[in-house]
Amino acid sequence: MTQSSALPLQRVGMNGPLVTRIALGCMGLTGTWNPQEFGPSHRARAITAFKAALEAGINFFDHADIYGGGTCEEVFKDCLQAVPGSRDRIVIATKCGIRPGFYQLDAPYIAECVKRSLKRMGIDYIDLLQLHRPDPLAHPAETARALNDLLRRGIVLHVGVSNYYPEQIRALQRYLDAPLVSNQISISLGRLQSIYEGWDGGDGTLDQCMALGLTPLAYSPLTRGFLTGKREVPTSDERMSKLVQQLDEIAHKYAATPAQVALAWLLRHPAGIVPLVGSASPDHIREAVGAVSVTLSREDWYVLWTAAWGRRVP
Repeated sequence: MTQSSALPLQRVGMNGPLVTRIALGCMGLTGTWNPQEFGPSHRARAITAFKAALEAGINFFDHADIYGGGTCEEVFKDCLQAVPGSRDRIVIATKCGIRPGFYQLDAPYIAECVKRSLKRMGIDYIDLLQLHRPDPLAHPAETARALNDLLRRGIVLHVGVSNYYPEQIRALQRYLDAPLVSNQISISLGRLQSIYEGWDGGDGTLDQCMALGLTPLAYSPLTRGFLTGKREVPTSDERMSKLVQQLDEIAHKYAATPAQVALAWLLRHPAGIVPLVGSASPDHIREAVGAVSVTLSREDWYVLWTAAWGRRVP
C-alpha cells in the first residue's frame, strides 16, 4: 500500500507535530458504542477506514478513551498491525476525562487513563493527549501535575484540551511546564460560537487560539452530516435549509461537493483549523481530503458565514 503525500502539513501549536490539514476523527471507527456488539465486521470496517485514510494522505488520527466504549482504541492496535511501520508515520491523539455521568481530571485518574489507552492501542507513547472536557472539581494545578509528569517521562509528547473556554485554558496553562498546543472544539458553519466574541454567544475561542498559538481541532465539522447535503434537514430548521442550499450553489461554482466547501470554509480561517472528519467510509474520507484543493474567495466565505448566521454582516 502506498501513502499519498498530496495533503499539506501544518504544525499543531507552536512546537507540536506536523499533521495533515484534514484528520480522521475516530469516534465512529468501529460503528458501535456497545463493546458487547464488537466483532469481526467492526474490526474489518476500522482497518478499511484506516487504510483509506493513509492512502488519501492523512497522518493525524484523533481518538478518545470513551469512543466505542473503548473499542475504537482497541481496534486501532489491529489497524497499526495491518499496516506495518504505520505507527512511525502518523500522529495519534486521544482524550480522557469523561466518565458516565461526570468528568474526572485529578492526577491519578489521568495517569490511569493514559495507561489504559497505551495498552489498548499497543503503543509506547501518545503524540497528543487532550483533556476531553473541563472538570469543575479538579483544580488546574492538580490536573497539570499529571500532565507535567507524563510529559517529563516521554509517555505523552504534547498536551491539549477539548471544549475549554479561554479562561479555563489560561488557568490550566499557568501550572503547566509546557505550552498547550491545541483546543478541540465543535466548529462548523452550523456552529459559529467560537469565531467572534460577543456575537450571539460567541466566546472568542478562535481569537485566543491565534493569540496563544494553539491549533483549533474542529470536531463535527459537517454538523452531524447536514452540511453534506445528503442528510435531510428538519423542516423546522429554516436557517439550516437555506445554508445547505447556499452550499450547494457555491459547490457548483467551485466544481466541488457541499461537504468539501464546508470543510474548505474552515480551512480558510487564519487560525489554522484542522477539521476532524468522523467517517469510516473510504469514499467520504477521500471526498473530505479533496477539500484542501478548494480555496474560497473572501466574498464566498462571507456569503456562507452570513447564510449560517442568518443575517447580514453589520
